[in-house]
Amino acid sequence: SLVRGLREDRTVVALSRFINDQMDPRYTAPVSDRIESIWQESRNKVPVLFLLSPGADPTSTIDELAKKKKKFPTEKVSMGEGQEVIARQKMSQGFVTGSWVVLQNCHLGLGFMAEIEGWLTKVTDDNED
Repeated sequence: SLVRGLREDRTVVALSRFINDQMDPRYTAPVSDRIESIWQESRNKVPVLFLLSPGADPTSTIDELAKKKKKFPTEKVSMGEGQEVIARQKMSQGFVTGSWVVLQNCHLGLGFMAEIEGWLTKVTDDNED
């Protein structure tokens, strides 16, 4: 395809410029809600997801909020081969203690993400009964 024949690094910049010129810059502006407002809208049985661009890392911001909310230190698991077991343990502990668990590199554990969705759906359904 034509897009694959173009240099990816320049294509992104060119497309951003095109969208800015032809449509409106609001379509290419990054969305960066303050973590405090994200936390205020969250619930204890609903995960907060951050879709990140390369180089972005909200971990220190999450840790700062966790300190303010007396949830520090947060448990962190970098997903990858075999990390599902550790993530499962830390999440189970988090359900009991109310601690926060940060799963990083979730694209490396998509099957586990589906498992988490099932967990949360069951927990939410159980609480609604």
